[in-house]
Amino acid sequence: MADTSSTWAFDCKSDVFSLQLNQSGNSMLCGLRNGKIVTVDTRQRQFCFSLCEALIFLNFSLEFLTSLEHWDQYFLASSMDGSMKLYDRRLTHRGAVQSYEGNVNSHTRIQLGVDPAEKVVMSGGEDCNMRMWNIKSGELLLRDRFMDSIPSAVCWSTSREKEKTRSYWEEHGMGAWVGSYEGIFYMDWL
Repeated sequence: MADTSSTWAFDCKSDVFSLQLNQSGNSMLCGLRNGKIVTVDTRQRQFCFSLCEALIFLNFSLEFLTSLEHWDQYFLASSMDGSMKLYDRRLTHRGAVQSYEGNVNSHTRIQLGVDPAEKVVMSGGEDCNMRMWNIKSGELLLRDRFMDSIPSAVCWSTSREKEKTRSYWEEHGMGAWVGSYEGIFYMDWL
């Protein structure tokens, strides 16, 4: 067994539900149970030992954060009340840049999924529906119930360069992998 060490870096004073490094790895967003989103500068050798000022304070527990690679100043956040929003790190004091309406959630931790081109975001809901929105406009593009449990995890293939090694599923249209209590599904559309 390998030897490991850990260093205490940041006192959050709340459960950490989501961590997301930015593309450069210089800062990390932390989503907390108490609804705060805080940022940590990972370049500092000595981290602050008390809760830094929150970037954003949501009314409900934050459940998931994801940074966008093509728009490196933007990140998506979802909370346990079902709200999903797009923020600009530079303008967090103004609130969300975009909201995504219609998701159903009250207490379940449900993952967001962003397609590799960063055009759409997907999430499951407690009503067992999978929903997909246009990231820029916030328009609901798809709502589909194809299982009888909460679709709690979603991912896309991230490698555009590996066109030759694409799976059968990926060769037949745009799609995403969706996980729930029932199992793993491949959801595709043309």
